[in-house]
Amino acid sequence: MRRTDALRGLVRETELSPSHLIQPLFVVAGEGIREEVESMPGIERFSISGLVEEAGEVAGAGVGAVLLFGIPAAKDESGSGAYDDEGVVQMAVRALKEAHPDLVVITDVCLCEYTSHGHCGFVRDGEVDNDLTIELLAKTAISHAEAGADAVAPSDMMDGRVGTIRHQLDEEGHSGTPIVAYSAKYASAFYGPFRDAAESWSAESRRRPKRRLPPTTSPASTRC
Repeated sequence: MRRTDALRGLVRETELSPSHLIQPLFVVAGEGIREEVESMPGIERFSISGLVEEAGEVAGAGVGAVLLFGIPAAKDESGSGAYDDEGVVQMAVRALKEAHPDLVVITDVCLCEYTSHGHCGFVRDGEVDNDLTIELLAKTAISHAEAGADAVAPSDMMDGRVGTIRHQLDEEGHSGTPIVAYSAKYASAFYGPFRDAAESWSAESRRRPKRRLPPTTSPASTRC
């Protein structure tokens, strides 16, 4: 069964094509914005009109899905822009689904792009308040689903957030909205370019590696 390309193709178990890929896209508040992320060559931040155009090119290349990260016009301690029904991601989702209804739109659910301190949650007495944060994350996920997102993707590392998000999505009539969770995240310098793209750097956020899994304990990922 290995003699010819046709025979090998007939029994191929694994196939990778553009339709299996998800393109990350960064959307910013404002108009007419298209700016390069210097630490990620080829990746840019777009305002909504440019994002819609870029998504059309992505879909034209055969990529079936995009993952949205939002950068608001203003940030605050509670990350309120994340769950604002007129927030940058919510408006971007509506624009994308109107222009490209067959494109799968997945939204990042986290607070780090929206908080003034750069942490992934609400900070109380110098520590992230896990229970309050997961309520805000669920509120964010609901606002994305109501805007038309096909799936939500929580990227924080709060305990219990997937269960809370699932319960509250179901309660609000979004039982068909899938959750694509980042189930394990390691402390790594590879997060640097993302923080540049999301403009989530701050003096406080540089301490965030303590909230990630240490790379020296790989079995811990299976317990998250």
